[in-house]
Amino acid sequence: MPDLTLPPSVTVSPTSVGVSVLTDEGATVQISLPRPRGLSALPADEVAARALNLARKALKTAAETLEAA
Repeated sequence: MPDLTLPPSVTVSPTSVGVSVLTDEGATVQISLPRPRGLSALPADEVAARALNLARKALKTAAETLEAA
């Protein structure tokens, strides 16, 4: 069976940044981050890179929290 893993998708709007990941198990994990006003001068690709970093940290924290539950 071919590997169907997709890279994360990132959407950048004037007010928020969204990161969506489809897992190998078929679940979609979506993280929405407010886009701070100070980032409005940054290019969308830089905002997306920062959002991916924050999403990684958020997913790690969520996994640790679920393991403790």
